[in-house]
Amino acid sequence: MPWFPEDWIDEVVVRNDIVDVVNQYVEIKPRGRGYFGLCPFHNERTASFHVSPERQIYHCFGCGEGGNVVSFIMNLERIEFVEAMKLLAERIGMPLPEGTNRERIRQDRNEKQQFLDINKECARYFHQNLMEPNGKDALDYLKSRGLDARILRIFGLGYASNKWDGALNHLKGLGYTDEQLLKAGITVENAEKNRIYDRFRNRIIFPIINVRGEILGFGGRVMDDSLPKYLNSPDSPTFSKSINLFGLHLAAKVRPLEYLIIVEGYMDVISLHQYGFSQAVATLGTALTTEQAKLMRRFSPEVYIAYDGDTAGQAATMKALDILRDAGCRVRVMQFPNKLDPDDVLKQYGPEYFGKLMDKSLSLIDYKLSKLREEHDLNTTDGKVDFATAAAQVLAEVNNSIERDAYIQELESLLGIRSRAIYDQIARIQAMNRKQNKGQRNSTGKYRYTKNKTRTVVLKPGSVKAEAHLVNLMVQGKTNAAKVIKGLEGLTLQDPLYQQTVVIVQSLLKRKGEVSEALVLSHMEDKEDIRKLVDIFQQEMEYDNIDTFLSDCLNNVAKGIIERQRQELQSEITIMDREGIEDPDKYKSLLKELQQLNHKLST
Repeated sequence: MPWFPEDWIDEVVVRNDIVDVVNQYVEIKPRGRGYFGLCPFHNERTASFHVSPERQIYHCFGCGEGGNVVSFIMNLERIEFVEAMKLLAERIGMPLPEGTNRERIRQDRNEKQQFLDINKECARYFHQNLMEPNGKDALDYLKSRGLDARILRIFGLGYASNKWDGALNHLKGLGYTDEQLLKAGITVENAEKNRIYDRFRNRIIFPIINVRGEILGFGGRVMDDSLPKYLNSPDSPTFSKSINLFGLHLAAKVRPLEYLIIVEGYMDVISLHQYGFSQAVATLGTALTTEQAKLMRRFSPEVYIAYDGDTAGQAATMKALDILRDAGCRVRVMQFPNKLDPDDVLKQYGPEYFGKLMDKSLSLIDYKLSKLREEHDLNTTDGKVDFATAAAQVLAEVNNSIERDAYIQELESLLGIRSRAIYDQIARIQAMNRKQNKGQRNSTGKYRYTKNKTRTVVLKPGSVKAEAHLVNLMVQGKTNAAKVIKGLEGLTLQDPLYQQTVVIVQSLLKRKGEVSEALVLSHMEDKEDIRKLVDIFQQEMEYDNIDTFLSDCLNNVAKGIIERQRQELQSEITIMDREGIEDPDKYKSLLKELQQLNHKLST
């Protein structure tokens, strides 16, 4: 959670009526007990976007988006939780809390705005240079790469001349100081010679722009073979190479944004946009980071990796796959012929062919298996065994049992190895992973939700549904919340998101003595978490007596926990049976414990 006190967050949420806030962005009309309008998150002709003034949440029956007033601002403005809270607080004239050192925040905000202003003026200067006579070589170079005047303007491309003090003198002429330009990363200081000079010289300039249109920094590319080929602004209060993406400010305008295409270079992004693929983005001269993957997930659930077809590009693809998957993205991998990059493919074969390559793209698992197959000689027994063993390692990460089974059947047909042997190898790998992860279960905080940790044991449907019902009951007023919390004493919900909700409800009861859906959601930052909870809140529960219903749910949850323990014990016993019993006492103890758990489940 950010540095805002929980009580302050609660007050901001309560004072910002969701109907008033939504009405500033979307035309909604009263119907029944709520309001309806056209959804701002997807294209539709029939109003399916519902806002509930009673519950202070919204939900679209078309695309499934939902949340409270904070998540609405986050999703529509494409901003983070902290910025959304500031915006909502400013809307009602509510000052920032004392504990956040308001004066320091004000100073930092003013300094950041100053750097943004410097970057804006510098971008104008670079772009003007490109259009003047001394920028002719740079302009000719860009035209030779197939870029037209429209695309140059859209991306704000520019040129840094070969002068040592061109940008320096221009910006100082506007009243900025040496210290400000150094901090903004526009200039560099040579302490030995006591000299300040331009960071970018004789380079094509690519402004790095965020989704709000602010210029965060710059990338500079040489036009010959000199090194370094690319040079970026240094990290500053406005710019970080690890958390920003080139081209996202344009991709974010696509409605609906069903997918993103991640490429390696600035020129690839620009070329894709020129050919009609406005969903393209690129990292900023570094390998893909977790922060960038999460940023992409905020804008679209599906990502196409379109890295270069050479060896370096394929290695980068392998690294990016798991990072994107762990961020919650559905990943597809494009494969280019003759080791070409996306820019080359578009110029040689055209956008229609590029679209066909997207249609033929491979899923994460298919791509990994295809690369493993290239590494092994399947004409030999050793090659088949090594390939099957490595493939089992990949398939152990697949949570969907039907999907995993389909791949195993394909391997059996391809290799002539019995599927049972592959299943056993996967079970062995998963058991080892469980043992390794046992001490890391709470590594991200007591109840912090980490949605991408592998869950190797699937709960019975009854306990899953029961946990969801308990979450739904908890947010329907303090009376229900208190009953659920009391019933859960000594129990921990198996779904981390549900358990996090329990902790939030406990805190609300203790601090405020009241609970609501909107208040619970205001303590969630992850978009997918919010969406999952809203889906649960929308579900109707049928029961005659709430106390009986609650008791049934708690019993199912308790049985689900015992079943999980039983499955883990059974798995450990199966491995000992297969590999030999080295410790008979431990084996007997496990059997006895298993018998006790079976007895509990049968009573």
